[in-house]
Amino acid sequence: MNRPDEPDPTDEPNRVEHRLERRYDVPAGPEQVWAVIATADGITSWMAPTQLDPRVGGAVSFDLGDFTSHGVVTDYTPSARFAYEEPWPIADRPEDIAPDMVEWFESLGVPLSQVYETLPRVTPIATEFLIEAGSGGTSVLRVVTSAYGTGADWENEFFDQMAESFAPLLDALAARFAAPTLRR
Repeated sequence: MNRPDEPDPTDEPNRVEHRLERRYDVPAGPEQVWAVIATADGITSWMAPTQLDPRVGGAVSFDLGDFTSHGVVTDYTPSARFAYEEPWPIADRPEDIAPDMVEWFESLGVPLSQVYETLPRVTPIATEFLIEAGSGGTSVLRVVTSAYGTGADWENEFFDQMAESFAPLLDALAARFAAPTLRR
């Protein structure tokens, strides 16, 4: 979220949207899907070790090994919608960036000063899981992850890599319910 003294990046005319959207028909009821997508144990079972304070404004964190991503829950409507926002995985100060992130930026040839120039114009990464009840005990699960930025090369590369690693996790999540159908 932006501080009151910062401009809203989504109001910028030249903003670039980064987006991943997946939709699955799953043979499970909304309550079953909710238990897997909106509880710490459920998320841990398919994505990464997770800590979750299950309420709007609650903290959520994902232990990704060398890095822990921290966010805030923005919607927690049982069996219907779970949403959270994570700031881009960069520290407040360049000297606090995890070494593997520094190496990643260096591999792109992007100086950290350039990253920190554009960072205030980048929105948090917003992820939402929407569950719609279907007939016969089925559900439609839609997952959307998005952010807005400047279109800088490092943003595009980061989001592309994130989407590339997140999509198979979502496919595996849906497969837990047996015979899901992916609709794009």
